[in-house]
Amino acid sequence: MKRSTTAAVLIVSQLIYVISLAAWLFVLGMSVMGFDGPEAASDSATWLLFAYVLVYPAAILAGGIAGWIRFAKRGYRSALIWNGLPLPWLIPLIALLVYAFVA
Repeated sequence: MKRSTTAAVLIVSQLIYVISLAAWLFVLGMSVMGFDGPEAASDSATWLLFAYVLVYPAAILAGGIAGWIRFAKRGYRSALIWNGLPLPWLIPLIALLVYAFVA
């Protein structure tokens, strides 16, 4: 890929990640409701799901920083790979929104 194309993809995708933080706040607030049952405090699956939701901003930061570092070192392909680090959090959200609007 060319330098300008990679830079444009990095900027647009990171803007999408930052905008998705508004939805993340809602999801984080609702994920606390997983602890409403008395047995939930000792359930490891509930804690893992909560940790998965909680780590999203760190994934955005890590992916963005690593992506721009690789971009500066002219590793355009690896910059895009690192920039895709938050996608495992974003793709299920997009799929849920598509399902909600289509169904």
